[in-house]
Amino acid sequence: MKSVIRKDEAAVSPVIATILMVAITVVLAAVLYVMVSGLISPVGGNKPLVTFSAVDQSAGNATIGVAGASQSVSPSNYKVNLQVGTSTGSAVAMPTTGGQFVSMTIGTTTYRIYWTDIGGEKTVNPGDQF
Repeated sequence: MKSVIRKDEAAVSPVIATILMVAITVVLAAVLYVMVSGLISPVGGNKPLVTFSAVDQSAGNATIGVAGASQSVSPSNYKVNLQVGTSTGSAVAMPTTGGQFVSMTIGTTTYRIYWTDIGGEKTVNPGDQF
């Protein structure tokens, strides 16, 4: 028996095939862009991260030690806020020189916030205290 090939059976038209290839390429490019853009610039920027040790309270003073800092940044770039009971103060920038303080009034009481620059680098580093 002789096999018969029919010429009227056609696959997808060339126009449809071209549109599908372009659509698939665009989708793949978008997925690749989303994946790579997270590697190029981290989400949230390159913000400094500071971790603190436990609070030491004695004689009416509270001392907070810096346990770690991701970047060496001047303390004036940080703002500090206190909450006493249910009352909260307004955030204030820290002083640039160790041993200086900033004042914050909460209710009728004024609090002083000191920064102790243990290493003398004029940046917030592990070991410094507030």
